[in-house]
Amino acid sequence: MRQARKEALLHSFPAVPARFVHQMQDGKSSENFAVMLTRGDELFVRCFHRFSKNYKNELMEVQRYVFAKDGSVRYGADEYGRWSIRKDVREPVFYHQPYGYANNSYKVLNISAIEKSCVKYCRYEDAPNLLIEYLHLYCKHPNVEYLLKSGYKHLIVARCTGWWGQNNRIECSRHINWKSNNLLKMLGLNRDEFKLLAGHEKYYEAYVEWREVFSKIKPEGLLTIAEQFKHEQGSMQNFCMDTGLKPDRIARYLKSHHILNWEYSDYLSQCRKLKYDLHDTAISMPRRFKDMHTRLSEIVEYNATREMQQHLTERIESRKLLEFTFGSLFIRQPADVMEIISEGKELHHCVGGYAERHAKGALHIMFIRTAEKPDVPYYTMEISTEGQIVQVRGLRNCNPTAAVKALIAAYTEYLAGIFGKQQKARKTA
Repeated sequence: MRQARKEALLHSFPAVPARFVHQMQDGKSSENFAVMLTRGDELFVRCFHRFSKNYKNELMEVQRYVFAKDGSVRYGADEYGRWSIRKDVREPVFYHQPYGYANNSYKVLNISAIEKSCVKYCRYEDAPNLLIEYLHLYCKHPNVEYLLKSGYKHLIVARCTGWWGQNNRIECSRHINWKSNNLLKMLGLNRDEFKLLAGHEKYYEAYVEWREVFSKIKPEGLLTIAEQFKHEQGSMQNFCMDTGLKPDRIARYLKSHHILNWEYSDYLSQCRKLKYDLHDTAISMPRRFKDMHTRLSEIVEYNATREMQQHLTERIESRKLLEFTFGSLFIRQPADVMEIISEGKELHHCVGGYAERHAKGALHIMFIRTAEKPDVPYYTMEISTEGQIVQVRGLRNCNPTAAVKALIAAYTEYLAGIFGKQQKARKTA
């Protein structure tokens, strides 16, 4: 739309009929409205904010729009009520709030005016909920109606952007060729691909992206890849490198066995740990994947536990110095890895996650027990490698009792003596 025409339209807006004015004024709380009017085949939109009853239900016009065959334009008013042309066409802003959320939603009055204007074929009822933004898009690209008619309306989406998410915009797929009025050319598909995607339109963008990567794979294979991997090109690339299999074959296998990508990734990781030959299809594509995955999980967990136990066993003798007795309470070290895990389950805290670091000597986990019930978990203690008590936790992370606090005080002195001697010995050496 030319600048001269925008300036001329600014001074020729139709008046709002009295019935719409009364409708906007009828209410106690603040509310926003967009009134649609026509003159010839041009669609005019006038946007008003109604203040609450504390302000006598006053109406303030904040934005104006024109949608015509030669384009669209938005007008805004300054603090003195002077109207001017705005650079872009976007959703109306009725109320500014410096911080936080401002309600810029609006009620449309006389929406049937669209049917009498040049945008009557825009199919606004199927479009995203940003009506003004969509009408602007339609004026710019009238062929957008073909996408809405043919099941590809998901390529036109509404987004909330900007700080606090207050900028509402419509975004279109980058794969759309707006220069053509032919639907197939707009989508970049041939007839066979268009038929293949019928009922699977939601995978269109992923299909086109995979077609760019694997140009020699047949459309059926590309659709299977798109259905299974969506836009996860990194996952597909890793699977192909690990197994030496073709992309469409991997996708068919995962889809037919109902295997999620993360499950297969975890399975391949287990195979690498166990040094299995992933280029053997009996390994990379087992017939009973779920059973195989469960079995490997058990093997990997057993191997990890066995390795941790070896590390822990090597340190049992040196940790005997950390064991301590005080009255009816005593402190002892875990006998094995599984005892640390069981301690966490019994007391409902997270000490099980410290098992590996305890086994490798990165910290020390000690158990506090009572003389009456020496085998029942009571409190768990973490000690740093410098001999500092980091934390002491009981059932559901409860704090120590008075008796346990007395034990901790005596034990702190004991640790100071042990680690003080060790530091002196290291300095002397």
